[in-house]
Amino acid sequence: MAHGKRRRDSIHETPDVSYITNPDVAHEESDVAVRPLLWFVGGLTAFTLVTCLAMFLMFQFFKAREESQELDRSPLAREGRERLPPEPRLQLAPGWEVETGGKRQDLSYSTDNAGHVPQPWSEYELVNKEWQHELNEYGWADEQAGTARLPVGRAIDLYLERRAKQPSPPPGAPTPNAAPKETTPAESSSGQQPEQKHQ
Repeated sequence: MAHGKRRRDSIHETPDVSYITNPDVAHEESDVAVRPLLWFVGGLTAFTLVTCLAMFLMFQFFKAREESQELDRSPLAREGRERLPPEPRLQLAPGWEVETGGKRQDLSYSTDNAGHVPQPWSEYELVNKEWQHELNEYGWADEQAGTARLPVGRAIDLYLERRAKQPSPPPGAPTPNAAPKETTPAESSSGQQPEQKHQ
């Protein structure tokens, strides 16, 4: 065997396969058949719409049948506020109200309060707003009697001005703002002096 020529292995050679033919085998032209898939999606959509329409019509039929079988309301049945439980009521429950400014404010969750969602502290906010208005604004305490209401800060200033203008009382005279005499509970309830014990 000559050493100048090296024998090549057959695994490194590409075999000739041009003579192999199979007319029944061909490459795929598309991965998915689009037309049957579109028909399936369209049919499923149409079936879903028809089912929803049938369910809607069925519920309308049941609703109309039940409403036709309902009895008329008894004239003795409670309506409106008569149906509410007695006070005190739970916060945010139907009928929970607070009276401010001479009118009642509804603080319950209802369709009437769509613009403002009540909270458990809504009652405090409304009452505190009314108190602050009475303390810090001018108004009528009793319009028929002609009694006006002053802001508390202005009332304190007027009181201090008038007190500063009053002459000081002579020594030993009782002051106008002297503390009242202390009374026992028996005196305040009966209006009589308690009997003194004689020894």
